[in-house]
Amino acid sequence: MLDIEWKPTKAYVWGPFKQYVSDAAVLEDGGLLCVGLKWVGERGVHVFSEWEHGHVGMIEKTYEFMEKADVIIGFNSDKFDIPKLLGEGLLHGIAPVAPTTSIDLYKAVKKFGFFRNSLGFVSPFLGIGKKLEHEGMALWIKVIDGDERAQRRMARYCGQDVRLTERLYLKVRPYIRNHPHLGKTANGECPACGGAHNHSRGTVRTRLFQKQRLQCQDCGHWHYGRQSKN
Repeated sequence: MLDIEWKPTKAYVWGPFKQYVSDAAVLEDGGLLCVGLKWVGERGVHVFSEWEHGHVGMIEKTYEFMEKADVIIGFNSDKFDIPKLLGEGLLHGIAPVAPTTSIDLYKAVKKFGFFRNSLGFVSPFLGIGKKLEHEGMALWIKVIDGDERAQRRMARYCGQDVRLTERLYLKVRPYIRNHPHLGKTANGECPACGGAHNHSRGTVRTRLFQKQRLQCQDCGHWHYGRQSKN
């Protein structure tokens, strides 16, 4: 599980409402503040931060975790977290992290037709918890200014997002159709959770094949078993 917290960009602006910010108006392009990481099923959350591990040290420790993972799971991580981490590595001259399979839960949640798709809305809606409340932008400003209490609050906020993302993943995992195969064998286990309790639910036919249809009795995920040519 992975979640990052990012500094806001500093820029000259002409007004308080939505507007175009040119290249010349940008004073500081933000940057990484902290990273929350967790192995699925384990209790502890690891938070690497700029104030505790240094900027380069934070990125290097995060890369070490990413390279050990079978899958990296986040919320809007394909569009935000992972590109930001890769950009930080390039900016600071760190060797590229090994390519890893990604599961972006924002893409999974969008398929359910909820009123909103944010982690803050979906988590309490599904009864899995809620995000840690804080003072908004004021927290980010205090963290950047070196306020140690604010930094500890930011670390807790990031860690809570990681825990919520894990609970959401376990909740929606059976519905992820393109979930990478985490079983040890090709046909004997559920590809989503690795469970061995799969019941046959008939067959499905395509133009070329007839496939055995299976449902995992541990997580509920539907998948295919053996197949034969029509």
